[in-house]
Amino acid sequence: MTDDLTTRYDGVLERTADGGVIRFERHLAYDVRDVWDAITAPERLADWWLPFDADITVDLREGGEMVFSGRSPDEPVRMTCTILRLEPPLLFEHTHPAPGSTMRWELEAADAGCILRLSHVVPDVQEAVDNLYLVGLQTSLDRLEPCLAGRPEPWDWDAFAAGRAHYAERGLAAPEVAS
Repeated sequence: MTDDLTTRYDGVLERTADGGVIRFERHLAYDVRDVWDAITAPERLADWWLPFDADITVDLREGGEMVFSGRSPDEPVRMTCTILRLEPPLLFEHTHPAPGSTMRWELEAADAGCILRLSHVVPDVQEAVDNLYLVGLQTSLDRLEPCLAGRPEPWDWDAFAAGRAHYAERGLAAPEVAS
């Protein structure tokens, strides 16, 4: 992974009366419809979002579900999100596996591609910090652009560790515990 990707940390956490909102904004050199496809199509999501191999299904309609079923027999993972709002190709909002948490993906056409704005509403800021939400989203979003370019990259645990250290210094991620 390039230095640009491992040193560009753009996630912020705004505290609110009801918890907090994690925000990322990316300027991507790709058409809105290309990015829409990458954030809603199961085969594309598998290329950039998760740190594990999964079978993904998406029932792309309001009330539909996105289901992520991990393939590891040692640690089975199954996450289900419900689609709350859908305005193709500009708005995609769904629940997050953490109760009371939602994610909103907004796309806006720009001269040289589009702008992706991601907002992750969290009812419990400490849970988001402890569970490394900013770090995971940072690492996933850093994989989105190579995916859009047709060159998906594997999950980068070194970049994840660097992101964790960066966000931990700011109180936005739990620090790594020495073993």
